[in-house]
Amino acid sequence: MSFLSVFKKKKMTASDNRAPSYSSGAGKGKSGLADTRAAIDELSKVVKDTPEAVEIYLALGNLYRSQGEIERAAQIRNSLIVRPGLAPAIKARALYELGRDFSRGGFLDRAVSAFEKAREIVGDSPEILTELAELAAGGREFEKAAAYYSKLNQPVQEAHYLARLAEDYNSEGEYALANRTLRKAIDVSESSVESWLLVLTRMKQEGALDKFKKKFNIALAKVPKHLRFVLIEGVLAESLVFGETPLQKKEPDNDRSYPFYEVMVEEISQADPDVIMQYYGARLLQLCGKQEEAGVWLEKTLMLNQNFWLARLELFNLAQDQQQLTSSFKNQLDFFVNVAKKVQRFTCSSCGLKRDRIFFNCPRCRSWHSISFRKELNQ
Repeated sequence: MSFLSVFKKKKMTASDNRAPSYSSGAGKGKSGLADTRAAIDELSKVVKDTPEAVEIYLALGNLYRSQGEIERAAQIRNSLIVRPGLAPAIKARALYELGRDFSRGGFLDRAVSAFEKAREIVGDSPEILTELAELAAGGREFEKAAAYYSKLNQPVQEAHYLARLAEDYNSEGEYALANRTLRKAIDVSESSVESWLLVLTRMKQEGALDKFKKKFNIALAKVPKHLRFVLIEGVLAESLVFGETPLQKKEPDNDRSYPFYEVMVEEISQADPDVIMQYYGARLLQLCGKQEEAGVWLEKTLMLNQNFWLARLELFNLAQDQQQLTSSFKNQLDFFVNVAKKVQRFTCSSCGLKRDRIFFNCPRCRSWHSISFRKELNQ
């Protein structure tokens, strides 16, 4: 049982201990901020009158933290921690909240220290381990983050950070260690799309076409259907997989990439019809210069979903090349087509965040593997 349940604490939301959002504060309006300040003032009076009211102390500290007054929040926690005869569970809770205060304020070393002290009292609480895991991940200590998520029995997150660790090993030239770590990630979570993506990326860079074909087939079978497009998008990515980690690409794509694209098209054609994968098959064929075949695949895409906007856009591109257009008219069309292509294609199915590159953990709501492809512009 969670040690926080002793206090009947409400379940934390994913954003409780994130950096402050200045835009969200503005949305409350003056009346909302005044209400919060009034609540803080009232609680402060109660604390003075009943200093033994532990819950009120903790609530007051949380209110200070929500207003960005980290120093005052920390003072509230410390006033509890130093109390003689304080029950261990209450001290652990105060240390936990102190760690969240420090984390919110950017004092990460102090946050880790507070969480570890709380951990010494109550053991491996899920709440404490989650905070430590997120701090480790934020500090690029991926091995620690994976270890914490292992204790939490969260294989998706554990595999993700093992994949990040493998990427770091690879960039340092530790190829054997990188491969072992990546195999471990897949053992932990065989559906880990980021792990399979790194496997495919490495094989493409090495020019190992036969191995690539075999692994791509396995990856399509293991990765959840709604995430398969991430494999192809990642392989096609110019420079990034994890949003900030370079792929260490040795040379730009050229004719050497085409056999890999053709292999992917072959495997996609043998799978069950899927509107997104049909679109990506067309895109791969276009990259190989097979425009007529690409057009057929795009038509199949529209048969599955007539509102699939990118398929219509690509068919429009193919059609205009066959038309007699004035130079001025073609320039105008090219302008609008280029603008349309910049529409962010990916969205978070949990919070609606839109991005133009793949992600595995939503930057806004922190949902895992919630990425989806915008099949229609009104999504």
